[in-house]
Amino acid sequence: MNCKNCNTSLSKLINYCPLCGAKIIKKRLTLKNLFVDISEQFLNIDNKFLKTFLHLLTKPDIVIDGFINGTRKKYINVIQYLAISLTLLGIQLFILNKFFPDFFNSVFIDSQNYFAMYPEESRPEIEKFMTSYYSFINEYQSLIYVIGIPMTALVTRLTFLKEKLYNFTEHIVVNTYITAQYVTLSFFTYLFFAVLNLNISVLVALSTLLYMFYYGFVFYKTHKLSLVTIILRFMLSLAIIFTIFLLIFIVGIIVGILYLKFFK
Repeated sequence: MNCKNCNTSLSKLINYCPLCGAKIIKKRLTLKNLFVDISEQFLNIDNKFLKTFLHLLTKPDIVIDGFINGTRKKYINVIQYLAISLTLLGIQLFILNKFFPDFFNSVFIDSQNYFAMYPEESRPEIEKFMTSYYSFINEYQSLIYVIGIPMTALVTRLTFLKEKLYNFTEHIVVNTYITAQYVTLSFFTYLFFAVLNLNISVLVALSTLLYMFYYGFVFYKTHKLSLVTIILRFMLSLAIIFTIFLLIFIVGIIVGILYLKFFK
């Protein structure tokens, strides 16, 4: 008998491949053993997903440094964890849009005071833009999270350049775990707020604070820096983000001017 994953020759007495660690499946696929397999993966107390989720909350340095340094069996690897979190995001959006259709609309309703500061004749265009903006965010959240990972990795790489602990690729790993954990936490918080019909604007504010706190906590644990240093580095990261967006804005203006001058 050979391993179906790596084709290593196996003894009939063992249950796991000694080379790749895969579980040896000896029975035909049925609904019963399919359910058992899913339960082992996700529902029991020792499953990798629950362990990864809890340890990323309490000791993220162990999970992240373990993956970076080659420990790949104890926790779910970074790509799989991101994929699971984005799947949860898709389920969350389906539930909210299907059963709580007015939940995201409450953001638009809360924006009415914001619209009031503009002249009445310009409000329809502003409302149209804001409606399109919220629809775009709602539809492409997964893509936005994925695109944001290398951008935040660049920011954290520059912010913690002095320590030289991680290279850029390793910062991508760190930020991917942070993003996936935040999305997973959001799955529960958004559904909780929707079921209890709580204000989504409060949720957005709390989610932002949660991300900022978790961001600082992860780098506090991984870099072993003082709390004051982490706060100062966080302020530095905000300055870097502002600078990057300012440069993008300036380049956009220059490109727009050149286009209007030479191609119009």
